Formats: sequence, C-alpha cells, structure tokens
Amino acid sequence: MIIVKMVALVLSLGMDTVMVSISMGFRQTRGTVKIALTFVGAEAVMPIFGLVVGQTAGRAIGDWASLIGGLALLGVAVWLIFFEDEDDEEEKLENDLAGWTLILTALSISLDELAVGFSIGMIGVPVALTIILIALQAFIFTLVGLTFGANLKRYLGEWAEKFAGLILGMLGIWITSDAMVHLLHR
Repeated sequence: MIIVKMVALVLSLGMDTVMVSISMGFRQTRGTVKIALTFVGAEAVMPIFGLVVGQTAGRAIGDWASLIGGLALLGVAVWLIFFEDEDDEEEKLENDLAGWTLILTALSISLDELAVGFSIGMIGVPVALTIILIALQAFIFTLVGLTFGANLKRYLGEWAEKFAGLILGMLGIWITSDAMVHLLHR
C-alpha cells in the first residue's frame, strides 16, 4: 500500500512539471539539462522545507500554496498570449529561461511539493525515498516535456508561444480552481 501511495503522489506532482515543460519546450531549445536540474532542485527542496516548517504553519500556508502557484501560472499564460512580442530576436528567446526567470518558474511549479512537505510524515510514506522519487520524476518529466514541446514547435510555427500560454493558462485555471474548492471546503 505504501508503494501505491508513493507512486500516486509522485506521478500527480509530476503532471504540472510535464505540462509546464511542454510549454517551455515551445520556446526554449537549449539548456534542457540546466532547466531540468533547476526544476529538480526546486521540487526536491520544497518538500524538505515544508517538512522543516512543520504541521502548524503547513496548514495555513499549504492551503494557499496551490492557489498562489496557479495564479502565477495564469500570470505567465496571460503574458505569453497577450504581451509576448513574436518578433523578438532568437537570442532573446534563448535567454528567457535563465537566471531569475528560470528559478521563479521552477519555484512556481514546486509549490505543491511545499504543501506535500507539510504533510509528508502523516501520509505514511518514507520521507527520504519520496523526496528522491520526486526529484527523479521532476528530471524525467522536465526532459520529456521540453523534448515533446520542442518537437511539436515545428508543427505549430508562430502559434507555439500562444499554445504554450494556453496550456499554462489551462493548468493555472485547474490548479487555482482546485485550490479554491479546497479552501472553501475547509
């Protein structure tokens, strides 16, 4: 039963990672390992941070973490759909996912791992193994998503960035609405 819990937990946490990675693959064609390692770092550190912060703060922050992450994804989606200038040169495109932009993107999709960290001890799974599996899925899902997005970019052409924004927007709406339902039922 513990293995089923761990697999379900790890795979569910990876869904936002793969979706964001696909949309990033539409835009970014280099630095996939750097992006994957940044995502791994954020997704492995967040549950540890959540575990350290503890259960009391976890209940207050944990309920809002998914909402904040969903709203952040919606913000990125709006920017990609409405404000991104498609005529920017390729050099700017390659630099978009570097430095703080990359770190903030990684942190925004790892907020659900923060919430998991708050309750990881209570769900009855081995903490160290679970964090290792979360990091592994983040690396694999990021590489798969970036590769898939880059390959799909050829077929979408100039609409790739708009499609990326649409995917992020749908993911943001899903995460935000799910978080709001949980907050209202609390």
